[in-house]
This record gives sequence, C-alpha cells and structure tokens, in this order.
Amino acid sequence: MAAIRIALLNIRLAMRTKVALFFTFIFPLVFLFAYGGIFAHGSPVGMAFLFGPVIVLQVIGSSLWGLGMRSVAERERGSLRRYRLAPIGAGAMVISSMLAGYLLLIPTVAVMLACARLFFHMPMTISILDLWILVTAGSFAFAGFGLTIASVANTMQEAQVYNNIAFFPLLFLSGATIPLGALPHWLQSVAAFLPATYLVSAFQGVMSQSEPLLRHTPELLALVTSGFFGSAFAWKLFRWEKDEKISKSAKLWALAFLFPFLGMGAWMNANGSAMAGWSRTLNNLDNSGQSHSAESAAKAGDAAAAAPAGSESGLVSDFDEGTPAANFGSGWVKSTDSMMGGKSVADFEVVEGGPQNSKGALEIDGEILPGYPFPWAGAMFMPGPRPFAPANLSSKKAISFWAKGGGKTYRVMMFAASAGSIPAMQSFVAGPEWKHYSFPLASFRGMDGHDLEGVLFSGGPEPGKFSFQIDDVQFQ
Repeated sequence: MAAIRIALLNIRLAMRTKVALFFTFIFPLVFLFAYGGIFAHGSPVGMAFLFGPVIVLQVIGSSLWGLGMRSVAERERGSLRRYRLAPIGAGAMVISSMLAGYLLLIPTVAVMLACARLFFHMPMTISILDLWILVTAGSFAFAGFGLTIASVANTMQEAQVYNNIAFFPLLFLSGATIPLGALPHWLQSVAAFLPATYLVSAFQGVMSQSEPLLRHTPELLALVTSGFFGSAFAWKLFRWEKDEKISKSAKLWALAFLFPFLGMGAWMNANGSAMAGWSRTLNNLDNSGQSHSAESAAKAGDAAAAAPAGSESGLVSDFDEGTPAANFGSGWVKSTDSMMGGKSVADFEVVEGGPQNSKGALEIDGEILPGYPFPWAGAMFMPGPRPFAPANLSSKKAISFWAKGGGKTYRVMMFAASAGSIPAMQSFVAGPEWKHYSFPLASFRGMDGHDLEGVLFSGGPEPGKFSFQIDDVQFQ
C-alpha cells in the first residue's frame, strides 16, 4: 500500500508541472504526427504499420528519460530523505516509481490511439486487450531498464551518458525508426539481442500481419524477464543519498542485467523456428533463411491455412465481366511502398480487350519513385479471406498470366507468412504484344504456397512511370 500511495503522490506532483505535462502528453504526439504525415504519407495502412514503433519510442523515452532521470534527480535533490525515516523500504520505492510511470503511460497511449484513429483513420487491427498487454509488458521491461541505469549512475550527467549509450542502439536497430528488412542481415542478427526489437516485432506482427498475440509469446516472455531482472537490480542497488557512491563491484553485478538479453538473442538467432514472427523478420533478406524459416515453422506445429473456397480451378481473374473481381480470396487492391514511407504511386482498372480475343484485361499504371530502399507500386491479389491472411495453395505448383506493356521490366512478387515482409520476386519483360508467362512457385525462393498472403504485379525496379496489362491470372 505504501508503494501505491507514493506512486499517486508522484503522479499528482507531475500533474502540477507544466513541463512534465508537455513531455508526458503533448510531445509524444509530435512523433505520432511526424511518422503518420512524413513516413506514412497519411495512409491508414501505413499508420497501422508505424503505430507500434511510435508506441515503442514513447515507452523507451518515458522509461529512460522520464522515469530513470527523475529517480536520479530526486536522489540528487535529497527528496528521498523524507521517506528514509519512514517504514518504507527500497523495494516500495522502486515499485512506486514503476507504477507511477505506468499509470502516466496508459492515458498517453490512449490519446495517441485516438489521434491515430481520428486524424489518420488508422484501422483498428489490434484489440484493446492485446494493445494493453503489449504496452504493459513494454512498460515493465523498460521501467526496469531505466531504473537499473538510474541506480548505477552517480549523477545526472552520468545518467545522461548511460541513457544515450542505451537509447541509440534501441532507436536505430530495433525497427522503431528503420525497418528491419532494410538492415543488413548481420545487423538483423544483432537486433535479436535488443529488447525493443521484441516489442516492435510483436506490434507489427499483430497490427500489420493479423497475427495472434500468442504467436509472440517468446517476445513477451523476454520483456517480462527483463522487467523482473531490472526491478531486482534497481532494488538491490537503490540509494537514498547522493553521497552513497555505488561500488565498482556492484556495477559489475549490474552487468548481469544483460544476461537475459544475451541468452534470448542467442536463442533467437539459433532457433528462429521457435517463433515464426521473429524468424520471418530476421531472415527476410536471406534466401536460405526464408526456406529454413518456412520448414521450421511447419516443424513447430503452425496450423496450415485452409485452401480458400473457389480456388479449385486455380483461376484468379479473367476480367471479362468488366470488374477486377476475383474467384476467391479478398480480391485486388492497390499496393505501394507508401506504407513503408516510400513515394511510389499506382492505380488499376479493367479495360476492354485481352489476349486470344478475351473481353477484358487489367491495366496497371503508376510511377516508381525513389524514397524507399525497395520501391514497389502495382496491383496485389490477396488469396486469403481478409487482407494478408494466409491461404493454403500448396496444391498448385505455378502461377501463370498473360501480359503486355511498353517493353519495360516488370515484377511479380510473392508474399508468404513464413517469408517475412520482404517478398520473393521474379521479373519479366512485357512488350507491345500479348505474351504468356508462367513461374513455378518454387522459383520464388522455395515457396510452396502453403501460407500465401499476396501476389503483387508491380512496375520497376527502375524509377519512372509504367503501364502494363495482365489477364487470365491463375495458379496451376
């Protein structure tokens, strides 16, 4: 009860400080609108992809620069002296600090969610319960992280140095600012040792790939474990007075805080099959890793997606009815790199005339623009019952279609749940006359179609405007 009373007192004191109010509730919205307006270009889907990283930045910042620095400041000002004579132990002080930070974080996240929904029309792709669980696990983990640093640091200046050393790797290598798929593979392996990566991975898996939260249980366990270690060390190293200098041996003991992350990072790199969500992100630039990830996921017991109704013949669309209707799945949608901060644009419509005197074809127009390392723009077919839900097309061995264009190179991209966010692709050159194309599914980095999420027909890869037509898209 003492910890709760102290936490409520700390919250009241924070509410009386204008600076604290600004950095608690207003400043996080700056990041939200910057990510939504600059990187997502106002796209609702892009905002859903970036909402998790924004929340992660807020959790990290509030723990290191809010909770941790406030703890050091109170010790330097002598504010803790009034509690020392009371029957209150160091454990109660640590718990009260963590609780106060958490109770201030929850309404901040609620405000950010409301703004994302109101101003960017972000789809609610995560349940309130799942959002609360992720925020709670992240807050617990990084509160322990921040308080451990605060316990080790002797002064405010020293705490700032330690925070910067911890903050920048968490900022740039966790996927919070740079997509993991854009990093070299060896840096993705390094990212497996960072706690922020677990939280970003879980957020984006749930919000962008419709994954159940239970699929990210290992990440949650890693975060909870770090929270327990952090709070235990903060309790052990807690100091009431600024003159109580921490010994070098105690600082060495504090290094044991790193052990859970070293163990978890090594385990994730060696056993990506244990958690399909992380292995998909970790291996998405490694061809052999993609195939291994798919096999490992199957060995881990992932439930196979059902074959979609209407897919027996394999025909996706012939466009003869004058609409971009599909015989199965959730249909055709525009897809561009704007959801990842790119600038490419695309549109499509059904036009008259196709190969072999067919009635219609799908014309895809757009422009590939620089701004993202892997630009794309085009029309995507989604075979699952909802966007990016996996569909089992393992009975099919190839995809075929007719195409014609302006003599440029175009691309077919395959997205699969076991292959990560970066698609496998094949290129084709479409000239002014209709030509038939067929690609084995195995040519897309060993895919077998058991968890296919989407097929994208895109311009590029060279920047510039493009226009081409496709018809009679089918799996064989």
